[in-house]
Amino acid sequence: MSLSVGIVGLPNSGKSTLFNALLSRQMAQVANYPFTTIEPNVGIVPVPDERLTALSRIAADLTPISADRMIQPPIIPATVEFIDIAGLIRGAHQGEGLGNQFLAKIREVSLVVHIVRFFTNPDVPHYYETIDPARDIEIVNLELELGEIKKPTLYVLNVDEDAINRRVEEWTSGDFKNLPIHLSNHPFVQVCAKLEMDLAELSEGEKREYLKELGVKETGLDKLIRKAYEMLGLITFYTIKGGKEVRAWSLKNGETALSAAAEVHTDMAKGFVKAGVVSYEDLVAAGGWQKVGELGKIRLEGRDYEVQDGDVIELKFSV
Repeated sequence: MSLSVGIVGLPNSGKSTLFNALLSRQMAQVANYPFTTIEPNVGIVPVPDERLTALSRIAADLTPISADRMIQPPIIPATVEFIDIAGLIRGAHQGEGLGNQFLAKIREVSLVVHIVRFFTNPDVPHYYETIDPARDIEIVNLELELGEIKKPTLYVLNVDEDAINRRVEEWTSGDFKNLPIHLSNHPFVQVCAKLEMDLAELSEGEKREYLKELGVKETGLDKLIRKAYEMLGLITFYTIKGGKEVRAWSLKNGETALSAAAEVHTDMAKGFVKAGVVSYEDLVAAGGWQKVGELGKIRLEGRDYEVQDGDVIELKFSV
């Protein structure tokens, strides 16, 4: 999919730190996949997806190397494109700062991720001298409005490390009592961008242990990526390629089997015949493609079938 997410925020809000944390995901997990050259301000980030691991185990049954050994095939996740957009200041709609570049880029994206500074760090002074999230939100929103830009927005509250488990109610009272006015009817997640950069330096095992100590089940970046994916209106379907590759594909919610075929390969769409479809839940419960077929759970669907999130699809096409 060509949908993209633009990261915006005032100077020193942690925008670049968050983007660099996202880039670390790209380099660690996506670099070996066949993506084209990526611009410095663009990150192609994998979507966290536990279902891929279970599907890979099932696919391993298709590729035995001996009676008691299996090759677990590689997995390729769905991705989201994040774009680090030039910083914004008051007057951007009139070209102040890098306002013209900001407005041009923001018009190209499908979703805005708005970084709002909550963290305190005397070594990183606030552009407007004081920590005031409600004011900062208002500045950015006003510039978008004056620039005649209307986009769905996901707010990211960039907090201190000791505040990542703070309840939402604590952010909407006291000094931040004006926040409900600005965040009403808008989704938001809490992230500590600095912590995410620190986690990027750890191994997977060390990361899990650190998160356990913090009392956190998943990273802020995982929450952010999942939420952005959802707000883009995307669902995920899967293909298992000869037991040698398990891949997740993105598709707009409501699109058809023919569109899914086009995502995989244009030739499959041109020669589309039918699609064998089984839900992820049914396939995992059965324990394999052959077993789920014996249970009569594989459906043959035509080109107009509306793909559901979690569908595992085997495409039939003529050359």
